[in-house]
Amino acid sequence: MKYDPSMVRLRFLLILICGTALYFFANVQRVGIPGAVFDRLQQAYGCTASGIAGLGAAFMFAYALMQPLTGLLLDRFGSGRVLIGGGLLFVAGMLWFARSGSLPAAYGAQILGGLGAGSLYLTLVRENIRLFRGNYNLTLAIIILIGYSGGIAANAPLLMVIRHCGLRTTLTGAGILAGIFGLLAVLLILRGRLPEEQKQHTFSPREFVPVFRLDHNWKLYIFSAVNFGLFYALQTVIGKKFMQDFCDLGELPAGWLFSATGATAAVSGLVMASASHYFGNRRRIFCRIAGVSNFTVFTLIFALICCNVRSGLLFSILLLMLSGTASLSTIVIPLLRETNPEMLSGRAVCMLNFSFYLAVAFFGNLAGQLLKLFHPVGNAAGAAIYGRSAWMTLFGVFLLGSLAVLYFSFQMKETYGRRSLS
Repeated sequence: MKYDPSMVRLRFLLILICGTALYFFANVQRVGIPGAVFDRLQQAYGCTASGIAGLGAAFMFAYALMQPLTGLLLDRFGSGRVLIGGGLLFVAGMLWFARSGSLPAAYGAQILGGLGAGSLYLTLVRENIRLFRGNYNLTLAIIILIGYSGGIAANAPLLMVIRHCGLRTTLTGAGILAGIFGLLAVLLILRGRLPEEQKQHTFSPREFVPVFRLDHNWKLYIFSAVNFGLFYALQTVIGKKFMQDFCDLGELPAGWLFSATGATAAVSGLVMASASHYFGNRRRIFCRIAGVSNFTVFTLIFALICCNVRSGLLFSILLLMLSGTASLSTIVIPLLRETNPEMLSGRAVCMLNFSFYLAVAFFGNLAGQLLKLFHPVGNAAGAAIYGRSAWMTLFGVFLLGSLAVLYFSFQMKETYGRRSLS
């Protein structure tokens, strides 16, 4: 067969589209389970809040683990093989979770799905750079936006479908759709010639040691990971339940709220990137804004709970404010590259992604464990309802985390877009 460059490019573009669709469904699973359906899962499995919160933590721990590993896998096996393996693992986990009849099986499915989903983003970045070398920033922004839209769909739109079709049927349908895109990606990849395995690339934790020798890296990781983790623990695990339990907000209105916070987080990243460029590639000011905003919001939430103010409107406004500075990747990734030697910047970014999702897993699991310390004050169709003291304790602990965000936000360097290693 005659070699046709345009057909080869089209095949790679279709692979990228299928991979982006998988990334969309990965965000549906990452955000929707357990956050959007917390009470429904508690009813289905008849377990404590910590048991359900742990489902999100299991996915996130596996997702975080894959961040440093995916770079090595891409170097050694190529993006095609990694997309096949990661996509199939994710789809298998998604379908297994949808049909799991016990909590241990659900945990296994979440771990399997997290391992697969965790490889998708960096693989798409690699494919995107290969296809759009001259304008990959714009297409990467589109890929990220599509991914974030999965998180938006994982709240109110998902709940609307569940109301009509049921939980397991909806999740199974989503798994089948993801499977179709995964299968198409496999067929398209296998139509081409896979690159030879690069056996000289081996994984060693020692490769990451130099990253942690730089003091500024530690500060940046703590600041950005805790900032991200606090918000996304609310977005993906416990926030919707809080609004339902404490503010007596209905399931669907709470779902719309967290669809709105997801959309705000997605758009704010692009807005901050544009603003940073407009103001001479300043990074530090946006970190400080995020630190002040994070601490202010958690202080006000804690104060309102202490005063037993149960206004859904006030808490909704505060959560929307928090979401506006939750996604700082467009600020902290350039800052990380500009404060590390070029040979370390790739590994530094891998560890940043790892720290993001490790923080989400930590705070999500911590939220479940804190609620476990309190007896429910009520029960709604098999789902426990927690009282003011439980939520006051949880947000008091989160407030301490926000204090760390505030402190380290003022420790960030200013680079003005230039490499600064001093």
